[in-house]
Order: sequence, then structure tokens, then C-alpha cells
Amino acid sequence: MISVKLVLITEGFNQMLVIEYENLVIEIEEKILKIIRNMRQINPTDKESGGILMGSIISKGNSVVLRDYTVPLKGDCQTRYRFYRRKKRHNAVLENKWKESNKTIMYLGEWHTHPENEPDYSNQDLRNWKRIMRKSKTTSTYLFFIIGGITTYKVWMGNRNDNKIMLVYKGAYDGER
Repeated sequence: MISVKLVLITEGFNQMLVIEYENLVIEIEEKILKIIRNMRQINPTDKESGGILMGSIISKGNSVVLRDYTVPLKGDCQTRYRFYRRKKRHNAVLENKWKESNKTIMYLGEWHTHPENEPDYSNQDLRNWKRIMRKSKTTSTYLFFIIGGITTYKVWMGNRNDNKIMLVYKGAYDGER
């Protein structure tokens, strides 16, 4: 069962999207959704953008919090219908966050944009996600994949134990579901 709430966190007045999926609570900080919204491919010349998702596992409450992200960095490949990130630069950002957070911020997935109103993953996306789930060195059982379309975005969760990927949320940038 999926339950979704938009909550206001009083720490700095940041909003979070809270998704309750089975026995897991997934929290996504508003700044992640804002960056995806700002990088939408609205114009015909806009290129795909993407990066990694970082966050923390809160084992006491069985929660995962997506707190941070990378954006396209020098050397990444961006075309109208493709985004390919160079691992080295994004991993350097991740490594710094890991150290600065006393090893509490870790790799939790990927995000990218598509030039369509309601995004769906491509066969290439699905192959990449499954590869990431097999090869990632993160300690999280779950990885998250967000695709931002022009009017909506979708959040998928991959379970590394059974290699399944499921859609857990579809939202509009204006806050409507």
C-alpha cells in the first residue's frame, strides 16, 4: 500500500515529500524536486540533465531520507535524449558528503530528465538501474530513481534483495498528484 504526504519540516522551513510504501518511509527533500523542476526539458533545444541522489538511512524509524544530489558536471554527456554521467566527478562529490556527514550521507540512486510531459523509463534506463542495483557499493537495500518530465515526475524504488523496481510516486511540480 502506498500513502503519500507533503509535510512541512520546521528545520529551516523545508518541505519534504513523504512516501509511505509498505513498511518503509521515503522522505525526499524539496530541494531535490526543485532542481529537477528547474532542469526540465521544456524547450526543443533543452538537453537531458541528471545526477546522483544522496541521503541517509534512519534504521530506527525504517526511513530513507533523500537529502542531496549532484547536477550535470564537466565531462558529462548531455543530448536531447540522453544523459551519461562521468562517475569520477560525481563520486568525488559523494565522497566529500560522506566524510563531511561523518559517514551518514551515502549514495541512494539516480535522477534525470526526459523531454515528455509524463516521464516513463526507457529500456536503457531500466538496464542501467538494474546494473546499478547489482554493482552499487552502498549499504542501502533500496535505491531510488527519479525521472523528471515537463509537467510531472516519477519516483521508482529498487529493492536490491529481489532486484525488483516499482513505481512508488507520481507527482506534478505544482504539488498535485
